[in-house]
Amino acid sequence: MKLTISESALSILEPKLSDHTNILLSYDDGVGPYSHHGLVALQIAFKLILITDQMPMQDYDLKIDSNLGPIYAKGYSSEFFGSNLKIDFNPHYHLFSLVDDGEVIEDNLEIQDLRK
Repeated sequence: MKLTISESALSILEPKLSDHTNILLSYDDGVGPYSHHGLVALQIAFKLILITDQMPMQDYDLKIDSNLGPIYAKGYSSEFFGSNLKIDFNPHYHLFSLVDDGEVIEDNLEIQDLRK
C-alpha cells in the first residue's frame, strides 16, 4: 500500500510540518485519544491529524509510506483502502480529499493539528 500526496496538497501540508511531527490518517470511529465521535455504522470518516513524536499513537499500528514520509493509521481501517491511496487538494473549494483508484473515501479530509 502506498499513499501519494498531490503537489497542491504538499504545498499546504509541508510548511505545517516539523522534525518532531507524526502524521496520522485517523479513522474517526471513537477508538483512541484522537477520535472523539464514534460514528454510525454506515458512515466512514477520516481525518489527517498532526501530533508530536511524544504524543501517544499506540492505536496507529499501520505504517503507510508516502511522498511526505510515513503516515500512520489504525490497522483495521485498511479495509477501506486499496493499494493506490491519494490525498489531493481542491483549491476552488479549499478541500482535501482522500481517494483510491478513482473511488472517493473522504471528500472533506479535515486537517487537525494537535501539537499545540
